[in-house]
Amino acid sequence: MNPQKDAEVRETVIRLPKAGKPVLVCGLPGSGYVGKLAADHLVDTFGLKKVVEYSSRDFPPVVNVKADGTAGEMKGELFFGRAGKGRSILVFTADAQPATSEGEYRLSDAVVKTAKRLGARKVYALAAYITGSFAQVPKVYGAATSKQMAASIEAIGVTLMKDGEISGMNGLLVGMAALRGLEGACLLGETSGYVVDAGASKSVLEALSKAAGFPIDTAKLKEKAEETQRAISQLQAMSEQSQETTAQPKREARPGYIG
Repeated sequence: MNPQKDAEVRETVIRLPKAGKPVLVCGLPGSGYVGKLAADHLVDTFGLKKVVEYSSRDFPPVVNVKADGTAGEMKGELFFGRAGKGRSILVFTADAQPATSEGEYRLSDAVVKTAKRLGARKVYALAAYITGSFAQVPKVYGAATSKQMAASIEAIGVTLMKDGEISGMNGLLVGMAALRGLEGACLLGETSGYVVDAGASKSVLEALSKAAGFPIDTAKLKEKAEETQRAISQLQAMSEQSQETTAQPKREARPGYIG
């Protein structure tokens, strides 16, 4: 057995549709689960069908336990379907991001190559922009592979990043897209990084809808976002209460009974 070959991404094709010129959207687990929630929402909303499955030894050494009690290996999945009249979409997501940088590069390249083969010309990665604070209405930040695409996402209200890094596959997929001759942009929802943030996922999907030009029903995410806000409000209240307790001046020690 060749260890190097065994570590490479294994791609299982279920069916490759005649996709035309689909847009590729990627969202993987990360801070706040912003990208993963958004990707799963697209799969459910548009009724997308799995077309390719990816497995690799670079995934974390765990198995997923399902509702029926069965366990299975970590995997990546590419879905395809229609997103409105005359529009098609590919969505890539995974149970986890690879645990090694080599694995991230291999999987990113495999996904981008397949998407290009199916006619994709643009790639959008959905991710989290961690601020450490809670936002009532999360902003969307972004970066793109060309000045033209950067200008196009800025025109729809996305705040362009001027420096910094986008780590993990949610960023790397956009870089690999550029290497393969595709345009790419990363849309990052503002999040504290402390909770699963459906509100940030909703914000990036609204930005994606404008950027890609097809409507996305975010009603279900709105309900989850409201749950997130309630959790955030509780955390803020607990934090404020803790600060008030800490801020109280120490009283002079006195006996509890005076006779």
